[in-house]
This record gives sequence, C-alpha cells and structure tokens, in this order.
Amino acid sequence: MKSSSPFARFMSIPGMPMTLVLILAVLVFQLLNPVFLDGKTVGNYLTNGIPIILITLGVAIVIIGGGIDLSVGTVAGLSAGTTMFALVQGAPLAAGIAVGCGTGLLFGLVNGFLIAYLRINDFIVTLATLNVAAGLLVVLSQVQPLQGVIVPGFAELTKGSLLGIPTSFYIAGAIFVIAQLLLAKTIIGRRLYAVGISAQASNVAGVSVPHLRLFTFAASGLLAGVAGVLLASRLGAVQAFLGIGYEFIAIAGAVIGGITLAGGGGSVWAALVGGLFLATLQQGLRLNNVDPVYFSIVTALSIVFGVVFERQVRRVILRAALHRTALFTSDRTGAEQESVTVGPEGSNDNGK
Repeated sequence: MKSSSPFARFMSIPGMPMTLVLILAVLVFQLLNPVFLDGKTVGNYLTNGIPIILITLGVAIVIIGGGIDLSVGTVAGLSAGTTMFALVQGAPLAAGIAVGCGTGLLFGLVNGFLIAYLRINDFIVTLATLNVAAGLLVVLSQVQPLQGVIVPGFAELTKGSLLGIPTSFYIAGAIFVIAQLLLAKTIIGRRLYAVGISAQASNVAGVSVPHLRLFTFAASGLLAGVAGVLLASRLGAVQAFLGIGYEFIAIAGAVIGGITLAGGGGSVWAALVGGLFLATLQQGLRLNNVDPVYFSIVTALSIVFGVVFERQVRRVILRAALHRTALFTSDRTGAEQESVTVGPEGSNDNGK
C-alpha cells in the first residue's frame, strides 16, 4: 500500500504549487486584458524578464547551498556597464561579452572566498560587495557615457530571433538545462543539497564545504554577469543605478518558487517558476495600468504569501502521508494478529 496519493506526490514536487498559482495568475490577467497572451506581448515581457530570471537562478543555487547573496542586482548592473564600456572602447563582441560575464564571475569568486575560506558572514560580505558594485558603476558612467554601441550582433542577443523564437530564450534555456543537470544528475548537486541541510554533517562525511560554497557564489556571480550582458543588449544604454533592487526581486522569486530559505531544498524548476511568476505579475499590473510603485508592495507581500503557501501545502501533504502510513501500519498489524490467533493448522486443538 502506498503512503501517499498521486496528487500528494505531485504537489510535493518543488515549485509545483506555485506553478499552479502561476497558471491561475495568467488566466486572471488574460480575463482582465485579452492582450495579455498576445504572442508579441508574451515575447516582449519574457525577454524583459530573462535577466531577472537568471539572477533568480543564481540566488537559488546559493540558498540551496545554505547561503544568501545580496550583491547580484548591482553586480548585474556593473556587468552591464563593463560590457558597454568595453564595446564603446572598440572591443569586439566576444571580448565585450567576456568582460561582462567575467565581471560577475570575479565578484562571485571574491564573495565565495571571503565567505568560505575567511568565514565572514555571507550577509555582511554580499551587502558590502553590493555597495562596491553600485559605486563602481557610478564611477564608470562618469568616465565614459555607456551608450551608443554599434557593434554588429550585440543588439541581436535580445532583439534577434531564430525560427521565430527570441535569441535570449535559447541562451536562458541552455543555462537552465545545464543547471538542472548539474543539480539533479551530478555528485556536485547532491553534495550541495547535503551542505544546505547541514554543513557540519557534510564536513564530517568528507565533503569539502568551502569548495562548494565557493562554487555557489561563483555560479551566482557568473549568472549575474550573463544577466548584465543581456540587460546592456536590451536597453542599449546603462544608467548609473542599474540593478539596484534586483536582488530583492531575485530573492523574492526564489522564495516564491519554493526554494527553502534554510537551505537544502528547492530546484531549478522552482527558481524558474518564481522568476516567471514575478515577470507575469509585473506585466499584468502594467497592462492593467497599475502604478509601478505597487509592484514593490505586491512583491513583498508575495514573499510572505509564497512562504506561507508552500508551508501549508507541505503540511497538508505530510498529514496525508502520515495518515496513510498509519492506516497501512494498522492493517498490517491486524493481519499479523489474525495470523497469530489462527496459527498453523491444528496448533490450537491441544493435540486432540
């Protein structure tokens, strides 16, 4: 007898409850404004949301490993700035992309080294690098106006298409597939979840916790760098304060999707769903002429809602599983008692 119903097992998949909420949100916004699911509208808002979704994935990897990264927003902004700066100076497209991604990776490695090897609190470190990245972008924008790039192929990273599908979709899709394979199919992924659940126990088991922590922050930084490159491509110009506040949206997306803040729980799908939900929410509010300032309020409330909703769903699933387990145990105990009472043939006739 199974200990849980198919529905309970389905709902226990990380991110699945919020997937249903996402579908409901799409249906509601479509009813409010029939333009919402128009092909061009969907393509535009998903293209605009891809940088945030990539940042959300990076934050999710860090949280799964038991950490937190507050610097991703401004690091993405600085990466956009360094990409634009390199291209304005005449660097080829590949070099500009490498500079932007390298900027994010460098910040990720610095964060990871300070946290994993010098044992400085991750909140303090990433809060500091958040401000460092923001300050460097301001300085960079004063040195050189970050706009006017005419390098062939740069705008096509987000505005081009292949077989009718935006180019950025292929980039994001490849990244999510790699992340899914890494977390679900490799020993690195399994160890990462173990470290998130208990770093001390993982260390005793022989897992190199500092190496994994460094990896998570490096991955987060690299994804912020990729997001920055795509932001620069889409916007065509980088302002001095680009990326400020993105970390809040990314953390919100991860939590809403079902990433466990305590670490050791969640999935790539959960991060994707959380990011898509916030992108959908933002687009839906915009199409219905809701003041953008309310998006921050709704995002903050969504964090609380996401945590409470996920917790309640898991509680219901756990109760159902315990109930079915109790019934199974009761049935098995009754069968064993009946077997003992009846016994083998002739065992209770006292030898007559």
